[in-house]
Amino acid sequence: MNNRTHASHRRDSDRHFAILAPLFAGIVMTGGCLDDADDGRGGPAWDGAGADDEDAPDAAPEELPESPIYGGAPVGACGWPTTVSLGGSCSGTLVHPEVVIYAAHCGTNYGSVRLSEKVSGGAGRSVPTSFCQVYPGGEPGEGNDFAVCKLAQAVNDVPIVPIAMGCETDEIAPGKAVTMVGFGEADNGPYGVKRWVNSTVSSISAADEVFIGGGGKDTCQGDSGGPVFMQIDDGSWRVFGITSYGGACGTGGYYSQMHLGMAWFESTTGVDITPCHDADGTWNPGAECTEFPLTPNVGAGTWATGCSGGPLSGPSETCGEAVGDGGGGGGGGGDEEPACANCQTLQGTLSGANDSDVQPNGNYYQAMVAGNHIATLDGPNGVDFDLSLLKWGNNRWNTVASATTAAPDEQITYAGTAGYYAWIVKSYSGSGNYTLELELP
Repeated sequence: MNNRTHASHRRDSDRHFAILAPLFAGIVMTGGCLDDADDGRGGPAWDGAGADDEDAPDAAPEELPESPIYGGAPVGACGWPTTVSLGGSCSGTLVHPEVVIYAAHCGTNYGSVRLSEKVSGGAGRSVPTSFCQVYPGGEPGEGNDFAVCKLAQAVNDVPIVPIAMGCETDEIAPGKAVTMVGFGEADNGPYGVKRWVNSTVSSISAADEVFIGGGGKDTCQGDSGGPVFMQIDDGSWRVFGITSYGGACGTGGYYSQMHLGMAWFESTTGVDITPCHDADGTWNPGAECTEFPLTPNVGAGTWATGCSGGPLSGPSETCGEAVGDGGGGGGGGGDEEPACANCQTLQGTLSGANDSDVQPNGNYYQAMVAGNHIATLDGPNGVDFDLSLLKWGNNRWNTVASATTAAPDEQITYAGTAGYYAWIVKSYSGSGNYTLELELP
């Protein structure tokens, strides 16, 4: 067994990917067909910088641009901001303004943690630790590769992705789309750069370790202790995994689960790091059980502002009533919610694997102002249909968001600048009719 420390960690990405952010506003339809571009679903999400004054494309995209990336890709500025570097040798996760969780096999000799896109240099900040401690007996292979640092200075401006707890952990199951993030070795760039990779859960061992990756999508040396994220049904994100160990990089590996060590994490740090649950997973939402990042993958703001400013969820009700929700609500007499002024319902048919449609109606559209692009794909049972959003920039079509779980239905919310956009619905497997709902606020 290889412990994925600075001697043997790594994670890259699989086809099942879900970037969700908010959607568009003020659209104008045009039409046509376009040349292939050279980045796509496995590559980094392009943020559209510098494209607001881009000339209109000659035509809509014919298909998804192919990606030359093997495995993962570097994050954009402020992407996955809660993924931290420990001494340049391991990765970890900021799960509370005062708490970082990582892997026991990484040890405890860390006087600070680094919040940045690089282990040294560039934008970001280093935060001193009060102490770091490993779980007694914690090690790879036992499902308890747990360690924690308490910070000497609270990081109050970085949006925290909460730990999956209670009923949320039911989503950690074979086939679940996940994203791994770390600063380790890569097949497509230097060590010490924060990268992400998408994959799916393959299995869960008798020791409650989650096996993820393979086929070139994996973590590697230096990613030890880093996070695994998943998007849950309400569109927000949760972190659940701790990168632990595996075989050769690219063949997949094992991850300890954070919630299984929650009682120890909280007792060791003296901090309640579960805003919506008790340490045993019981639903018990507090005042902080709200405003969770909807697009931590995309990033927002700058490190000077803690990478804050992206879209946030409302009060969570994943496992019960939201905090302060007394129900009832006073019924009747209120004004009806107005119909959506810029919504569309589109329909199409895919004939089988790799068949795809460009939407809306084979065209691209122009968003005249910045805003939220929201799409919901409803496919027939038993198929695997995927959804991607492309934006025109630098004289080519670029994938800016994708949802590629192993399911017939997908959803994307993308916060975009003004520009030209197109949606692609594609069959990974199966055929049949689908409905695509677009909401244009």
